[in-house]
Amino acid sequence: MKHENDIYALILAVLTGEATDEERHVLDAWLAESEEHRRQFAQVEHLYRLAHARHQVTDEAYDIERAWQQVRRQTVGKKQVWMRWLSYAAAVAILVAVGFVWWKPATPERMAKVDEQNLDQPVLMLENGKQIPLKQDSFSIQHGNTLIQNNSQNQLSYKKIEKNVVPRTEEITWNRLVIPKGNAYELELADGTHVWLNAESELTYPTRFPNDIREVKLKGEAYFDVAKNPEKPFRVLTNEIEVKVLGTSFNVSAYESERFTSVTLVGGSVAVQTDKGEHYRIVPSEQFTHDGQSHQSTIKKVDTDLYTSWTRGEYIFKDATLEDIFDKLSHWYDFTVKYQHDQLRGKRFSLVVDRKISLNQLLELISFTSDVQLEQYQGNIIVKRKGEEVQ
Repeated sequence: MKHENDIYALILAVLTGEATDEERHVLDAWLAESEEHRRQFAQVEHLYRLAHARHQVTDEAYDIERAWQQVRRQTVGKKQVWMRWLSYAAAVAILVAVGFVWWKPATPERMAKVDEQNLDQPVLMLENGKQIPLKQDSFSIQHGNTLIQNNSQNQLSYKKIEKNVVPRTEEITWNRLVIPKGNAYELELADGTHVWLNAESELTYPTRFPNDIREVKLKGEAYFDVAKNPEKPFRVLTNEIEVKVLGTSFNVSAYESERFTSVTLVGGSVAVQTDKGEHYRIVPSEQFTHDGQSHQSTIKKVDTDLYTSWTRGEYIFKDATLEDIFDKLSHWYDFTVKYQHDQLRGKRFSLVVDRKISLNQLLELISFTSDVQLEQYQGNIIVKRKGEEVQ
């Protein structure tokens, strides 16, 4: 191997079970060369097993802080090893970052607006203006032939009470689920579609879907697993595009603060329409991206795991710029960033960020594994070169 990084990548491919027979033979030959190589392999394997330990034990039995301190000690001096294995963490899902297209305001104007900045937990907003905090005891609310239920596992659902056809006289009402910074929630709509809402997101939807249309409005980011119904297309409307499916899984991210809207598909087929009336169709492992400034759209092949890992409570970054990393994490953590040098915005990293670690731990991890120093100063994250003073 010409580069040390290539060996580290090969080791982790073997540990994750992704290596080919040829790659295994190459690693075996490298291990046979010296005791030092075998020692390096053992250290990388130890870090890998340790980092995966949280998946093997319960939250009560696992001391996160103690494990973090152990990993941090092991990481110092092994910077490239740690970052390399992190890039191999994987997930399976679909991601869509989208905007809003000709949303016809079916939602009643009397549904009150809410300031996410003032919320400390997810809130269900009913059409009559009532707001129900969701991180509390389980509850059930009956509305016509629909039962709204919430449980302690951060899951909200809408179920039909009767199997017979809903009377035409029953009014269709709209609800809104609002998720503040640092939170996430799972929702089951009346048709059986499952939705996972990310932090700083809102979904507006009817308590039941009328006629031949299933339609919701999204601000922020959500992962959809759509119940199949060929007679009722499912539409997600955002500020700049409309996504139409019959039955598939996808994630939609439509943050108003972000320039780009994207749709990343793992399975099935998705049709996308932009605010300019342009139509696109994507297939699995393709990502549709729409630039909100230039109104240009592109489609490319991607690793879908990188765009859907948040549904499991983590973000996976692979060769991502520091600026992109902080943009994503700003939905989970409360911070602002100041760069002492603009060039530092483009520094690239590969890492996995678990929702359970603190912001301080995250900053230490990035600082230990690069020539960039991240410090919290007067309420800001200061990004500077190592050895520099805060300006």
